[in-house]
Amino acid sequence: MPNRLIFLGTGGGRHVMLAQVRKTGGIYVELDGKKFVIDPGPGSLVNARRIKLNPENWNGLFLSHVHPDNSSDADVLLDGMKEPFIVAERHCVKPSRDFYPIVSKYHQEKANVYAVKEGDRIKVNGFDVFVTKADHYDPTAGFVIKGSKTIGYAADGVYYKGQERQFSDCDVLILNVLVPTKMKTEPHKHMSVDEAIKMVKKAKNKPKLIVIQHFSFWMLRADVYVQAKIIEKGTGIKTVAAEDFMEIDLDTLKIVKRKAQEQDWL
Repeated sequence: MPNRLIFLGTGGGRHVMLAQVRKTGGIYVELDGKKFVIDPGPGSLVNARRIKLNPENWNGLFLSHVHPDNSSDADVLLDGMKEPFIVAERHCVKPSRDFYPIVSKYHQEKANVYAVKEGDRIKVNGFDVFVTKADHYDPTAGFVIKGSKTIGYAADGVYYKGQERQFSDCDVLILNVLVPTKMKTEPHKHMSVDEAIKMVKKAKNKPKLIVIQHFSFWMLRADVYVQAKIIEKGTGIKTVAAEDFMEIDLDTLKIVKRKAQEQDWL
């Protein structure tokens, strides 16, 4: 069985989500025989079907926060899964004064639900999962998912002091970077290229590969490939700007770029 990532969409923020100049389907993962998706935004189901990933055979999903570009396809994907797991920042699945659950009661009842907060450590389908803090304007969690390979996903949010300590020994570190170099970030919004460099440079145990994604129009206009090279030069770590349907072999870190099939999906 392969260990791999496939990007079902690399756009982020409401404007790119609405325009779909980059797709917004989240990140599909196969690890140690399990299949799941991280932050399945609009188009996740359709994009998965286009490349024959068969979501009905998936084991579950991770949700970092309630925003639609990260979560809108959660219920439709869960609808086809058998006894799925849901690892979700707790506001995604628990009612509160300010937030309504984005996963329906029906879909939660058919799943093994882990409502998590920063600092939690849980075991899910054979994986060790550490829930990381994120500095975003609505409650958000990142994840370190450890099996035979370790995936770090920082989710949305600006860099904060000590963030790098939560992502030790990652084979792949995925950063949602929406602000180009030399541009100022807004408090509690989104990570910049310069913050990504700062984070990785401060890390004691650096990742083997950095992947940036969840691109805004700002990043796309600044050329995401140039921005990735700036991070790579600033950190000394190979850095890739993700593309829609790009695949990464987690065992070799080889990258395969491919286009979706336009043929009959069935």
